[in-house]
Amino acid sequence: MKPSRTSFHVTPLTARPTGHRTQGTLDRGLRVAVEFAPDADATVGRISGDIDVLAAPSFALALAHLTDGGSSSRIIVDMTAVDFVGTSGLSILSEFAESARRQHITWVLAGNRAVLRPVEAIGLDAVIPTCRTVRDAFDRVGKIAHS
Repeated sequence: MKPSRTSFHVTPLTARPTGHRTQGTLDRGLRVAVEFAPDADATVGRISGDIDVLAAPSFALALAHLTDGGSSSRIIVDMTAVDFVGTSGLSILSEFAESARRQHITWVLAGNRAVLRPVEAIGLDAVIPTCRTVRDAFDRVGKIAHS
């Protein structure tokens, strides 16, 4: 279940998850790495930093990038290293959840307290499957896909 980690740098507009790792620093310290985990047939988007109103467009682009390649019908959004999520970030997560549903993509959000608390507070956990660790997210995305 170890993700492929061949590194290269591309802009978020042209990046595709192809079994390699894509890294980039976006607005205001928002960092994104996209990896494909062949053993789990899953794409993992690792997001770190603050998702405030200024970083929201880059966050939306990063999430859209996870579904653009079509290389996986399973996605894990790893936000365990995110320090802050504002309302604009929550709105983008909600839109991503709806887009994933329409595209029949199984996905799970792994997050720390700074991420999961606001998600739960506004009731988004009813439409977004959440976990506290990436390991749990791999387990959960597999269970959801097989149910």
